Amino acid sequence: MKNLIKSLQFQLNLIAVAALAAAVALGSRPWVALLLALAVFGLIAWRSSDTLTANRIARTLTGLAVLIAVWNADGLDRWPLLAAGGLLTLFAAYVDLVFKALNVGYLQTANLDVERSLRERWSTPPKVSVLMSVLGVAFPAAALAGAFAADLVFAALTAGAFAWTAAGAVEGYLHRKRDAHPVDGRVMTAVTRLQPKFVVHFAGARESEYQLAMWLPYFERTGEPYMVLVRDRYLYEGVVARTSAPVVLVPAQGVLDTILPESVRACYYVNHAIKNAQLVKLDQYLHVQLMHGDSDKAISRSPVSLMYDRVFVAGQAGVDRYHRHGVDIPNYKFRRIGRPQLHDLRVGERERIGDARPVVLYTPTWTGLTADVNYSSLRVGKKIVEAVLARDVTLLFRTHPYTRTNAAYQALAEEVKALIAADAAATGRPHLWGAQAEDEVTLTECVNAADVAISDISGTASDWLYSGRPFAMTDPKGFGDKYLEEFPLAKAAYLIERDAGNIEKVLDELLVTDAKAVLRGEVREYYLGDHAPHELVPLFVAEVRATCGDAVRAPATGASALTAV
Repeated sequence: MKNLIKSLQFQLNLIAVAALAAAVALGSRPWVALLLALAVFGLIAWRSSDTLTANRIARTLTGLAVLIAVWNADGLDRWPLLAAGGLLTLFAAYVDLVFKALNVGYLQTANLDVERSLRERWSTPPKVSVLMSVLGVAFPAAALAGAFAADLVFAALTAGAFAWTAAGAVEGYLHRKRDAHPVDGRVMTAVTRLQPKFVVHFAGARESEYQLAMWLPYFERTGEPYMVLVRDRYLYEGVVARTSAPVVLVPAQGVLDTILPESVRACYYVNHAIKNAQLVKLDQYLHVQLMHGDSDKAISRSPVSLMYDRVFVAGQAGVDRYHRHGVDIPNYKFRRIGRPQLHDLRVGERERIGDARPVVLYTPTWTGLTADVNYSSLRVGKKIVEAVLARDVTLLFRTHPYTRTNAAYQALAEEVKALIAADAAATGRPHLWGAQAEDEVTLTECVNAADVAISDISGTASDWLYSGRPFAMTDPKGFGDKYLEEFPLAKAAYLIERDAGNIEKVLDELLVTDAKAVLRGEVREYYLGDHAPHELVPLFVAEVRATCGDAVRAPATGASALTAV
């Protein structure tokens, strides 16, 4: 969806430039520019009418195109349309100033019972944005009508809309003068009425909603009232689409300091976003780090975890991972909760009917934010997939959600998908790839459908480990002999060399011999605990409820988690 939005923005900008060029070059045919402008404003109203700052460049350029086209055709004879259109174009160019004014003391919410007056509801940034989007469509439409009466109607509508918006902006600035840290009183009242026992704080990079989404169903199982605090505006819609829980967009630090009622006992986090520290500094709450997967990646034993009061890990491996790398988190901070996301995962060999083909799951990870944590095997992905397809198997190919953020590796993924598509067409084998594997089914469904897996260094490997079935791991950075020391989970896996030169031998182990079955069981318990699938959700629920009990804080013992040397 994010890629679709970015693509639409680019296309709108191109059409807006074309409209501007047509207005300048085709003065005798203004209808060309006006039709292009109508297309731009129409698409904006359709796709992002409730986002005030969206498509600012396209709005501004298109407004200029209409003004130039009308001026070239009729000059000052259409002064009402030119005056109103000029005002609308200036608004598009300087919308950030208006946006800040309207947002003073206003918080955007979803699934929260916020009582607002009619005036308040129609002065919010989303409603003002809808109003301006409608005016955007009306601007070229009035210009195309070519009637002075239409110009006057458009000018009157524009004057009314801007008077209404200006009143809201002035009210916002006055609110700022009255209160150094203005807060939306209506939302504060609704939050107090909700009486949440805990909150989930979420900030991060674009397209990171999956990190939160994996935990939301299990927070619901607690039966306790809670809410989600989203810190970045670009994440808000994605989060709202994934939950029925109350969501509040809290972009400002000052609001964060005051929005939580006394009922809140704990704050949960699912990543190491920089903005987490803005809430962690409030020491009246118990701050709990969950992370968004259990793996031997560096992020899963980051020293940043030291600032939290509790660190939930899947098993003893999660504790030892920190200590082995010198991250001195006291033992009392850890809670071993397994992985509740695995409660529906099928454990043991997958039942195959008759002579059904084995199913191989291949889940390459993304490139990481920096080269030193680029554990993706997509560089040799085609070689791996070619070897897999040469066997009589069905392949499930599922890439990491962040793969699309790196053009080079997305291109590699597309090459692999093309290879799989060609094989499916030639052989009739029901491979799964692309949107079908990444959007239409869950990772758990992919794991349950597969007999063996090939994974990179990622949380997918430990999740697969819970199934007990054979799997392989890749070595994209060429760790070689140091691989097992750095990533102990791989003791249970068959290792694919950096260039995938041993892929045939590994496939023989996965599909035929499987010499690591016993060892895999031992590593499974160490990483994920000795919990049956039906025990995982109740265990998580119990631990969350424990953090929401009395407002107490565990005292620091002063004792290191590490053994003295």
